[in-house]
Amino acid sequence: ESYVAQMIVEKNLDWFPRMRAMSLVSNEGDSEQNEIRNLQEKLESTMSLVKQLSGQLAELKEQMTEQRKNKQRLGFLGSNTPHVNHHMPPH
Repeated sequence: ESYVAQMIVEKNLDWFPRMRAMSLVSNEGDSEQNEIRNLQEKLESTMSLVKQLSGQLAELKEQMTEQRKNKQRLGFLGSNTPHVNHHMPPH
């Protein structure tokens, strides 16, 4: 207390914690924690979307493979069937 009283008498305010208050430091830490939390939430959301899109992509690949197989089957069937004579003689 005598130190503070002496500083006041000398009109020296260096002892006063301007912009160094514990609450300011705490608030900065809190806002940093909030920012980290927000980034984590965004990351989790992005990861969820990537997982969803990866699933859809795998599904599309399966569908494309199935379509190719069907086209090949139809192609083989088409080449194995005898050619039908479309020009029938009139009755």
